Amino acid sequence: MEKYTELEEMKAQLALLNKKLEKETIVNERLIRRAMKNKAWGIRRKIMAESVVCLLMIPYFIWVMPTVVGVSMGFCYYTAFFMLLALVFNGYIYKNFCPQDFLLGNLLEARKNTLKLKRLYSSWLIIGIPFAVIFFSWFVYDMAQVYQGEDLRGQITAGVIGGVIGGIVGTFQYRKIQRTADEILQQIEDISSDCDSE
Repeated sequence: MEKYTELEEMKAQLALLNKKLEKETIVNERLIRRAMKNKAWGIRRKIMAESVVCLLMIPYFIWVMPTVVGVSMGFCYYTAFFMLLALVFNGYIYKNFCPQDFLLGNLLEARKNTLKLKRLYSSWLIIGIPFAVIFFSWFVYDMAQVYQGEDLRGQITAGVIGGVIGGIVGTFQYRKIQRTADEILQQIEDISSDCDSE
């Protein structure tokens, strides 16, 4: 009789322990999902910042650069067109990338959208790097047409400094977004493997 009571107590303790573990798993999954959502919002904010810069650069290159710096209108239209293209591409990159999906939605769909964002963001380099080469070549050519001597050297030096700073910021931004997307994908894998093991 005493063993029977002990066995019942052990069963009750085991059931209580299982219930606590279930709650902990649910809480851990919620915390991981919330962390993924926050990282997704971080990616979205960075891409939105890029879009705002592109949007501001369009009128700058059409109205300010030709009058203040004296570069050709062709160069300005080329740059403004590229900024518009970047703006549209950024919209396309994250149109299906919704941070709320990480909290409430299907993780397989969120994983697919994160992989797509990562792939598209990488493919932008295929367009961006040739653009930068043409941009700086054309910039130097235009500066050589407008300025001579020390003025030319000063304008080209300013352009090179701006290009180097832009390259560093762009590389940092690219790597940060790719790393954050990798972290999100790893967290999805962790949740999926936890669910599979149960």
